[in-house]
Amino acid sequence: MSVDSMMLSFVEDELSRTPALIDRTVAATLSQLQQASKTEPSTRDERLFQAAVFETLQRSSRVFSRVFVDSLRTIVMADRAMPAPPAAVNATRNSEGFQLLDESRVENDIEISRAVQAIDLNAEWELRELQTFTSALIGQTHVSANSNPLRPAAYAQALWDATCAAAPVTVQRRLLFRSATGCLAKQLKMAWAGACSRLESQGVEPSIYRTTVHAPGSIVNPGAAWRTGPQGLGQLLGRMPAARSGAAAPAGSQASVAAASAATDGPRFSLAFEEVLQRLEALLRGHAEQAPQSAGSARLDAQPMAEFAQSLLAHTSDVIDRQIVELLSRLFDSMLCDEQLSAAARAVMARLQVSALRVALTDPEMLHDDNHAVWRLMNRLAQAAQLWPQDADPRAESLLAFSDSLVTDIAAAEQPTAELYVSGLARLEEHLAAQLQAQREAAQRVIDALALTDRRESLQMELSTQFSELFRSTRAAPRALVFMTEEWPRVVTESIVRFGVDSEHTAAYLQTADDLRVSLNLRVNPQNRLQLFSLLPSLLKRLRAGMALIALPEVEQQAVLDDLMTAHTGLLGFAARSRAPATDVVPSTPYDISGGLGPTPEAAYRESLIDVNSMDTVPADMLAITDSAHTMPAELTETIITAAPCQWFLRGRWQAVQLLWRSESARLFLFAGETAGCPHSITGEALRRLGREGLIKPLPDLSLLQRAVDRVARKLTDSP
Repeated sequence: MSVDSMMLSFVEDELSRTPALIDRTVAATLSQLQQASKTEPSTRDERLFQAAVFETLQRSSRVFSRVFVDSLRTIVMADRAMPAPPAAVNATRNSEGFQLLDESRVENDIEISRAVQAIDLNAEWELRELQTFTSALIGQTHVSANSNPLRPAAYAQALWDATCAAAPVTVQRRLLFRSATGCLAKQLKMAWAGACSRLESQGVEPSIYRTTVHAPGSIVNPGAAWRTGPQGLGQLLGRMPAARSGAAAPAGSQASVAAASAATDGPRFSLAFEEVLQRLEALLRGHAEQAPQSAGSARLDAQPMAEFAQSLLAHTSDVIDRQIVELLSRLFDSMLCDEQLSAAARAVMARLQVSALRVALTDPEMLHDDNHAVWRLMNRLAQAAQLWPQDADPRAESLLAFSDSLVTDIAAAEQPTAELYVSGLARLEEHLAAQLQAQREAAQRVIDALALTDRRESLQMELSTQFSELFRSTRAAPRALVFMTEEWPRVVTESIVRFGVDSEHTAAYLQTADDLRVSLNLRVNPQNRLQLFSLLPSLLKRLRAGMALIALPEVEQQAVLDDLMTAHTGLLGFAARSRAPATDVVPSTPYDISGGLGPTPEAAYRESLIDVNSMDTVPADMLAITDSAHTMPAELTETIITAAPCQWFLRGRWQAVQLLWRSESARLFLFAGETAGCPHSITGEALRRLGREGLIKPLPDLSLLQRAVDRVARKLTDSP
């Protein structure tokens, strides 16, 4: 049986067990909700709410189970079908089109992310054990977390889909989801343990985790030997072997290497050494010319410097030069095997091998400073390539074409220097800035719509505050007063947007608020009756026109006018004549204009459900974030303001995004995402919510160079 067939057989077997798994989860959730409705809540309203959620799940249990099974199969099989699983699932979820991400939608993603963490923490050991077997099923010697298609994220997303299908009410949905998450985590713990036992009984040999064994007392802080810092590369250089030379420096002797470098006046090139470099450069150039110029197409494997290392070493006798060649050879060999780089990006990096080696041989600082211009350019190229992981992305293709041109110019220099790379980095930044501007221009229609929305919201909030103050001492016609403080600001805002702030329409609608306040505060006397008689026809006409401007439903219009009629008939001295409500009008709840409606039991529960302190689990990388914070960390705020790339956790995965635009009020933001032409708009409050939860952060600082240094240092440590 082939490796792929073994994995497919395993996945199908586990999916066939899903109906029994979710049935046990439903039974456990019902038991938990029933018990909680009798014991845990402290008030009758909370007990009733728990009972309502119990009845909802009991009534919709078949729908819940069916949707879970179907959703999990869809997610898992889509995951297995794509070489880049996360992007595949996201592409389908982005097909809905342009939508504004507000707090409610962000809350859903936060719920899913916490469910993922709850499952991961509850079944951590079993999940790690299962990964050893799934890695073996796909033929890997060492364990890879991506080898397991049955990830916690897939189960969490399927559980959310099932919950949405069973519980249409938002508040009930979140309570049901949290209750079911805990029960599912316990069931998965047993299910994954059983899967491991079955695979073991079939004779599958588990893969092993990569570990490094150190001699007792040799290293105080594991990992410190290969952690880059100001002198990290220099320390690694001193550990390079210098074979065929009696003056070889001992491993770790950074001081002696630096001293020898300082005492040497420039590189020691022989003609044969230069010929090897030229052959390597010609080979790399030939590969670049034959390779298709497409970010999504396969490229010919570029010949790494490691293939020529022995020839280069054979034509130099200087200790430092030999160690530089050895280190650069190993670093590039590691970089060109980096799994986070696409094939196209690796081909671009390969073109810099000869040029970077020439700089290293003439500039001692390059191998003692990981912030040298050569490394900064390579890290920036790698970071830019990671922004657009999808195939055939025009932004990635544009970056690839520019990068090919840039590295061709750098490779053509006979005597490359750090200044050449500084210039190249500046050119790269200019290209990326121009590309970002092009994305802004492409999204201009969306930006204009968001700017108009932001202007409406700003005006409406300001007018709502003004009208609330205007009617603060008025107590008559409570329903009409609510309308004037909540809906009439929409009327005036719409008039300003359509006709302008100085138009007669806007002036009339503003005057309406003043006239209504006067009409409701008149004392009952003959003179005021005459004033009210003369004021009412024009006032009612303007009210009707404003209601029509915002397309207020007729039922709501009539309710407001009835309330005004009751108040005005009393002021006019007539007996109050209340009209019977229409059959389709729901009787209103008594409203206190000074305090508003009191919270219902469901509203109170809603507030507790979105409170961070009420969450069962918090992801490990969120523990340092305080829940009481009301703003994003200063570092993250600065990252967003400067449009630096960052990543957020939405729709069940981390995605790279970059700021395109933000409104003057900082209430609306537009980000470029991983899919070309599909920007993400999000409210400021939703963005801050993600920030408080640790679900938006700058891209990881770990660079291409550091990853390479880590791998090279580990190999040195592991070697005898």
